[in-house]
Amino acid sequence: MKEIDPEKEVCSFFEKKLALFTRYLSITKRMKKALRDKEAVNPGVLLSERQEYINKIEKIDSSIEKIIEASTDKLNHISDKFTRLIHSYLSSIKSIMETVDLIDRELMVMVKEEGEGIKKELLKMRNVRQVTRGYKKEKRYTPRFLDTFR
Repeated sequence: MKEIDPEKEVCSFFEKKLALFTRYLSITKRMKKALRDKEAVNPGVLLSERQEYINKIEKIDSSIEKIIEASTDKLNHISDKFTRLIHSYLSSIKSIMETVDLIDRELMVMVKEEGEGIKKELLKMRNVRQVTRGYKKEKRYTPRFLDTFR
C-alpha cells in the first residue's frame, strides 16, 4: 500500500481551505451588495450558505489536526518548499479573513441602521393607528337616568 506523504496532504488541505475561504468572502460580498442595493434576496439563504462553508472549513481543520497528531515526527522535519507553501496559504487565508472581518463590521452597521429604520416605521404606524382610534366612536356604556325614584 502506498504511504501518503503528510506534507503533501497538509498542503492539499490548506489549498482546499483557501478555496473555501475565497467562496466565503464572495458570499459575504454578495450579502453586502444585496443589503446595500436593497435587493430582494433572502438573507437567510446567504447566511445558511456561509454557515455551510464554515462547517466545511472546520472539517478541514480537524483533518489537518489529525494528520499533525498522527505524524508529528515526520512534520518536525518539513522541507522548505512545503514550509513556504504552508506560509503562503496561511497568509492568504489571513488576508481574506481580515477582508471578511471588515465587511462583516460594515454589514453590522448596515443591519443596525436598517433595524432602526424599521423601528421608526413601526412607531409611525402605531401612532397613526392610535390617532385613527381617537376618531372612532365608541359606545362605552348605555345611558342611564340618575333620578329613577320619582
